[in-house]
Amino acid sequence: MASDIPMTGEDGLWLRLDRPNNVLGVVSVLWTATPVDPTALRRLLAERIVDRYPVFRCRPVTRSAWLPGAAWEEDPDFDLGRHVLVESLPDAHPEAALQQRVGDLRSTCLDLEHPPWSVHLLQGHGRGSAVVVRTHHALADGVRMTRLLFALLDPLPGEGAAARPVGTHGMDDPFADLLAAPRHPLRALGAGVRVLTSGLNTVYDTLQMLGWTNPPTAWTGPPGTRKSAAWSDPVPLDLLADLAHAEGATINDVCLALLGGALARAHRAEMRAATPSDLAWMVPVNLEPLEAGPPERLGNRFALVLVVLPLRGPFRARVAEVHARVERLRHSWEPVLTRGLQQLLGLAPNPLATTLSDYFAGKAVGVLTNVPGPRSAMALAGAEVTGIVGWAPCSGDQVMTACIVSYAGRVRIGFGTDDRRVGDARLMVAAFRDELHAVVEQYRTAAAPAGVPAPRPEPGVSTAATPIAAVNRSDPRGSPRR
Repeated sequence: MASDIPMTGEDGLWLRLDRPNNVLGVVSVLWTATPVDPTALRRLLAERIVDRYPVFRCRPVTRSAWLPGAAWEEDPDFDLGRHVLVESLPDAHPEAALQQRVGDLRSTCLDLEHPPWSVHLLQGHGRGSAVVVRTHHALADGVRMTRLLFALLDPLPGEGAAARPVGTHGMDDPFADLLAAPRHPLRALGAGVRVLTSGLNTVYDTLQMLGWTNPPTAWTGPPGTRKSAAWSDPVPLDLLADLAHAEGATINDVCLALLGGALARAHRAEMRAATPSDLAWMVPVNLEPLEAGPPERLGNRFALVLVVLPLRGPFRARVAEVHARVERLRHSWEPVLTRGLQQLLGLAPNPLATTLSDYFAGKAVGVLTNVPGPRSAMALAGAEVTGIVGWAPCSGDQVMTACIVSYAGRVRIGFGTDDRRVGDARLMVAAFRDELHAVVEQYRTAAAPAGVPAPRPEPGVSTAATPIAAVNRSDPRGSPRR
């Protein structure tokens, strides 16, 4: 029997925060144009993940119910077949059935008596397959787990390597320029100004985080145990880039502004309640240099920061406000402070750690991530991957998670919702589609800056408006009617 693998306090914290109404599993889904061979998939998983990272053969062992302290212990009954499961989707409505299955998995606790991860190969997704990967947050954060997922992919024949570092939001680091003062005084002077700006931004952001409380909404309250999942149609990356260029912003700013508008639409039309002007989300920030390829080591090495999204107002105003807020956060040391807090909570007794974690989680409606994927199409076990989406888990009383994923020139947003508080995640998908369509129409009809194209009639790519009310809550198999 191999010796136990130590578990850091941060990793152990995610074990202690796991609960039935918010399962702390990182979930990713990809689907392919042709069927994936189960034997080839198992071989890939064994060679590139299980053999490389021994923790995937281990189960978590908690030393005390009250005090921190856990380790990874090798599972004497480890069986790859227990973790790699082959299933079939029904012939009718395979996409809706896939979303239903993902919702089921997001609602189900991982088995901590064995290594807490599973891979579900779902055959019959159109002419291909779908693969759902589920791992406990204690194994690794979403950035590192996404890099592991991409490590399973290979370039298509004739294509070069298309992988790139995976990350969420980053932060500015002026100290390298500041230390270069003897050789580059002007650059150091600029860095000094940036340090002062970062200090002021840190004070502002920290006070905002401590004082912030989300306004009551129709989604406020303890979540239930049933979750749902859905994702948008692919949006051409060029379309978002053109919108960003027209507004002097980033693609991320545009996506966040669209998301804010979609939340307002869903809350106003479906919940029939007053829409708040702002809602805060928790956003992961990676604090380590990113490299292409699989991570050298796993674990959790990120910070969670509070990002307040504007929900009301014209799209252009929302983009400008999002850009200003995200830029202030990038030039702030709030991520360093919150990472330190996470490390301290990982060493604290259970009652204190869970109480404080739930307090900070309660300041946000959910978790929002942004994952840049491969720029070109890739293959899984020889089958071309045609789409990727994923979700970070919620904690405390959070009721929603959203992930912006770019892959092969297109962007999808995956929504994960709590059924009790929010309802079917397809409501959010429909609201996002309506918001995107309305924004593009505004640019078309107003003859806004040249270069912003109309929605393109590409196969499988839609910007057509769909009324939110067209989603049939009572039919779990159906999809939003077009």
